[in-house]
Amino acid sequence: MENILSQFNADNLDIKLTSEKLFINTAASSEAFALRSVNGIGVVDLIDEYNKALTAWKTVRLNQKIFLVTGITIGIIGLWTMQYSVGTGFGNIFFGGIFAIIALIAKNKTNNEPKLMSAVRIMMSGGNRDFQFDKTGIKSGNVAEFVAKVESTLTAYHKNND
Repeated sequence: MENILSQFNADNLDIKLTSEKLFINTAASSEAFALRSVNGIGVVDLIDEYNKALTAWKTVRLNQKIFLVTGITIGIIGLWTMQYSVGTGFGNIFFGGIFAIIALIAKNKTNNEPKLMSAVRIMMSGGNRDFQFDKTGIKSGNVAEFVAKVESTLTAYHKNND
């Protein structure tokens, strides 16, 4: 095993730098990149994905509020119509309750607001590879140091091997 020059850990991402390779382990895969094939490395925020997820989340939350207000309104109408027709009043209360219950169940399933994720981007001549992590995590604070170490190692490697 080669000597590890630098290492970065965040959530489900583990990256190790040696003098010859970059080893990347995620929850789904384990890969190794030879430094000769790596042109650069950087950190990017995945803002487009976050904006899409946030828009979808806000839409779902708005629909939940509409269902809840509709259910409460139908329930109130049911209470009001009970004075004229008990069956119609109970029917309205029942359907209003169904709307409200659906809204509350859906709210519990989509309670977590989306997070802005970041990615370590490995730039190679064949294209870029992104490895996602949560930059707000406690262990992700040293990503800038790690990227700087990889860049300096890449510079030294390419200078020595040209």
